[in-house]
Amino acid sequence: MVEEKGKSKEAVTAPGQPLDNQGSEQEPEKDRLDELLADVPEWLRGPIKQYYRQILVTIALVLVVSCLLSGYAYYVRRQETAASFQLGLAMSTTNIDKKIEELKKIQNSFSHTSAARLAGLLIGQVYLQTGDWDSALDAFKRAEGDFSGIMADTAHMGQGYSLEEKKSLNEALTRFKDVAARKNGMEAVATLDEARVYQELGKKEEAVSAYDRYLDLEPKSPLLDFIRFQVMNLSS
Repeated sequence: MVEEKGKSKEAVTAPGQPLDNQGSEQEPEKDRLDELLADVPEWLRGPIKQYYRQILVTIALVLVVSCLLSGYAYYVRRQETAASFQLGLAMSTTNIDKKIEELKKIQNSFSHTSAARLAGLLIGQVYLQTGDWDSALDAFKRAEGDFSGIMADTAHMGQGYSLEEKKSLNEALTRFKDVAARKNGMEAVATLDEARVYQELGKKEEAVSAYDRYLDLEPKSPLLDFIRFQVMNLSS
């Protein structure tokens, strides 16, 4: 009977030991937190103590996101560098078909880079040089959607040149007038193109007016003598 009572006493005290150990393990954690918050105002300590685990998780997430963004930025820089290198190689190629093929590869392989967008514009220019007006027009239309400002105007002007070569003069004139009206820096060139197309259409007064507007924009133009000669012929 004595042994049984002794066993029951051990059975009662044994379960209590883990509770004491658990409490002793939590104390250092609380002490460390109190030390960290020693300089924090009293009114702020309570909320921090209550939600410190959530705060630590949030900080960890911010650090992870920062690392991911840094990695993505590094990846983008590498892509831009590689695409620019390939663009240089493509433009140095003398074979026209090969050049277009390489420019299209850049578009497909580095689709989200500035070099790929520029490749689309250059494809239109190459087609324009080779006399493939339809392909040039299509390339310039697609390229315009990748740009804004003066680069979009460049693609719009390319459409105008393609249409002019196709003898779609009224459509070409519309493109040049669009660019002149936007005033992104290409209005002088676009106005001069307007004057030329008006001449092709046989609209002398409109051509003279366009030449005058061009000279207002570029009073010291190196084309001054040429333009004066054109205006004299149109006015006679």
